[in-house]
Amino acid sequence: MASIAGCTGSFGGGKSNDGGAGGSDGSGKVKFWSSTNKQELTFHQNAAKAFRESNSTGLKIRPVPEGESSEQVVLSALSSGTAPGVFANVFPGFAAKLEKNGAVANLYELDGAKKFMKERSGQKILSRYESPDNGGMYQAPWKANPVLFQYNDTVFEESGYEADDYPQTLSGLIEAGKKITNQKSVEYLWDRAPKPTWYERWFDFLPLYLSATKGGDMIEATSDGKLKPAFNNDAAAKVLSFFQDLYDNDLAPSQSTKKQLFAKDKAAINTGGPWVIPFFKETNENISMSHRKPPVPDGMSLNGHTYADPKNTSIFKSANNKQGAWKFVSFEQQKKWDTKFLERSLQLPLRKDLVDVASGFFEKNPGVEKYAKVLETSHPPAYTPNYTKYMNTFSEQAFVPVCRGNKQPKKALNDAEQALKGVLN
Repeated sequence: MASIAGCTGSFGGGKSNDGGAGGSDGSGKVKFWSSTNKQELTFHQNAAKAFRESNSTGLKIRPVPEGESSEQVVLSALSSGTAPGVFANVFPGFAAKLEKNGAVANLYELDGAKKFMKERSGQKILSRYESPDNGGMYQAPWKANPVLFQYNDTVFEESGYEADDYPQTLSGLIEAGKKITNQKSVEYLWDRAPKPTWYERWFDFLPLYLSATKGGDMIEATSDGKLKPAFNNDAAAKVLSFFQDLYDNDLAPSQSTKKQLFAKDKAAINTGGPWVIPFFKETNENISMSHRKPPVPDGMSLNGHTYADPKNTSIFKSANNKQGAWKFVSFEQQKKWDTKFLERSLQLPLRKDLVDVASGFFEKNPGVEKYAKVLETSHPPAYTPNYTKYMNTFSEQAFVPVCRGNKQPKKALNDAEQALKGVLN
């Protein structure tokens, strides 16, 4: 993944980019870009085939072209007038940048869109993806891979733990790690090095911070509409202290090992979304793992708040058939397609009551159901166009120095807060 922080400029009001005539009445061809994931692309193509049976709107489905990053490709296409009408792989930080540049449509202004999204996703989920600036919606909630902790059952059982005794607190994990790594066969509690790249925080600091704060923000708006850091608190200090202990006690590597230690029963815990299930089974078909809510500081109970790892669907202002584009987007986000998407991609549609809607799928895939059960307590990244720079600065000023033993948690948070005051607006 590459940073989009350096891309600026306005793309609003550019020439039509869908090809053909038509517009507000839902006529005209719609060019739709998906991610490069083959399973997702096939899903979109199958949905388009069914859509054409009862709709005259023309559709062209293809994956986003290859490039340095999908975000860079989209920004370049917007500049040159060759962008699609729809892009179905937008993370919220990119949606904020597109909104700021005037490139994307407010979906709430399209006929029936707000009602449909509220019925399908529910207000709790929907409100997390709205623009804090104006309450508009520039990204239709599409899919998520909520981050849970995977516990290697073999490692824990060989260390004398029963499933009911697995550690649920940060201090409990450290104590378990000391015990587990006394086994000669186990190298680390957590095979995770303190990498500085912004998106790495999605899989270490952020799930634990969200759990410790029960979904607290890392950025908040001031009374004058400006954004300011909101992470300099006791919960963040406790989470950073956990990582300080983790590396001080050599319970995690200082450099990435790239050895698949968790899958080989040589590390006890891991983090990731439901995609970890087939990923680790490719390395070890006999792996046994439990999927658990992020641990919490002492004195708290598990609550299921975690990072959502979402990607959403945006419609560009330059699309010549925005209503037709929405017609297809809402078509493939109907309830009847939820199970098909799960079966095809093993990713979760961002929908309320998904466990009930796709109950047949989850009966056959109980491991994936664990992720679906935290979908409504999973949170997107902060909605700011400077998100990548923001998280890189937090990593450089706070997370990595604490893990390396170069700063104490409180000083690290103070330094990061000061460094970020000029970044967010």
